[in-house]
Amino acid sequence: MPKQIMPSDVSEEDRKRIVVNACLTQFLANGLYKTTTRDLSKSINLQSGGIYYYFKSKSDVVVACAEEASLRLENNLILPALRDMGDPQALVNNLFKRCDELAPTMKFLAQVCSVDEYREAMEPSLYRLSRRYRLYAEMFANNLECSTEEVEPYVYMCITAMTSYMIFGEQLHINPQMELVKNALVQFQGKVRKHTKTTKESHRDDS
Repeated sequence: MPKQIMPSDVSEEDRKRIVVNACLTQFLANGLYKTTTRDLSKSINLQSGGIYYYFKSKSDVVVACAEEASLRLENNLILPALRDMGDPQALVNNLFKRCDELAPTMKFLAQVCSVDEYREAMEPSLYRLSRRYRLYAEMFANNLECSTEEVEPYVYMCITAMTSYMIFGEQLHINPQMELVKNALVQFQGKVRKHTKTTKESHRDDS
């Protein structure tokens, strides 16, 4: 695995972000428990133990990487689905493709959150993520011209199904949920088209 070369002209914040991404790559490749501090230090071209310049302990590295994993899932799985809303079948197909790519990231995050040593430290990040589910529902509702309450159950259902698929890899078990999500999306879009058609006809009558 190639080492991450640290640029010399970056801020301390960007430098640490580079370190976290390099470490996360190591964890995804080798596993949570098989990745050593030597591996982490070598991944950013440091001597053994050099990782402690950026973190106080390996636990701090793990939590930082898990937080980055959470961001990757949000930015590369949930938000891109908004772009696919015009084609419900494409939305579902693309979700599965992204889930296949992000499955190692999700498994790492789930493993970290299942360990007592890390669970408490991860609670703020997971709470922020769960609070954003409501925001996602609002974004979908805005695009579909419906209420957040109407679309919210399907957003939660979709996220739960995709999480299960990334962890366990069993598509057959979540196909019914995804079919419900797809059909609901079709119905919402049908209402939007009907409303648009009615509005246009009303304007023609007025003129």
